[in-house]
Amino acid sequence: MSFIAIDLDGTLLNDHNEISEENIKAIQSAQDKGFEVVISTGRAYFDVQTICEKAGISPFVIGTNGATIHAKNGECLSSITLAKDCAKSILQWLDERNYYYEVFTDQAIYALKKGRQQFYNEIQSLKSAGLDKAQLATEAERQFDQFGYVLVDSYHDILSQAEEFNNILACTFDKMKLEEAWNQFKTNEELMVVSSADHNIEITNKRATKGMALEKLAFMLNGTLDQAMAIGDSNNDLSMFEKVQYSVAMGNAKDKIKAACIMTTHTNVENGVAYAINRYMESFAAAK
Repeated sequence: MSFIAIDLDGTLLNDHNEISEENIKAIQSAQDKGFEVVISTGRAYFDVQTICEKAGISPFVIGTNGATIHAKNGECLSSITLAKDCAKSILQWLDERNYYYEVFTDQAIYALKKGRQQFYNEIQSLKSAGLDKAQLATEAERQFDQFGYVLVDSYHDILSQAEEFNNILACTFDKMKLEEAWNQFKTNEELMVVSSADHNIEITNKRATKGMALEKLAFMLNGTLDQAMAIGDSNNDLSMFEKVQYSVAMGNAKDKIKAACIMTTHTNVENGVAYAINRYMESFAAAK
């Protein structure tokens, strides 16, 4: 048994937040040939499930940057959470400094009404501020297309929820402010801090990464990552690349991500996932 782990945003999803027909066919072909396809993303499982159902595919899902693992039938196989006192200190720090933030649980994505509106206004302002900033704004706006948002008045409302917290995402277009948040939480030995875009950081339990989750899933299924492939485009995919034999960067990935991989495929709007999967399966067939 071998695995194909695929990131979502900037990888499997095109610029319309959809999985193309070519990518769908490649995934289905891989599954028909006995490969275990795994969606590995920073998104929450319930959001990924909606996307997969629309595309007609049924993969394993590593969600919230490795904090959760779900089987094809929706069963939760693993959930690694943030301690409530730790989450409280994170949210308080972010709130006092006026960051936009979202808290991911197994049931919802919590965000502040005021903060969401402010961040939305920033996005609209950036759209008219030059090509580079407009592209960044468009990427940030796609974040709001996720399913499952619950808007509240204060972070205390989030802390009062019964659910456990899997992931906290913080956003800002201010590079110095983003670096400040990165430095604040990166030194905390309880936490793992990664980034999936130029405007965010994502905070999970230190035992939750995409790579660790993929390794755990392979163990659960009595499989191996010796011949596995991972495809991605961002900093939060690096832990996956370290665990597999075949690491593939998207054509739209930054040079740092491409340098960490053995291969670069086409971009996410050019069916780069399908191209990588098809080449991977060809190499397997040739080896037999």
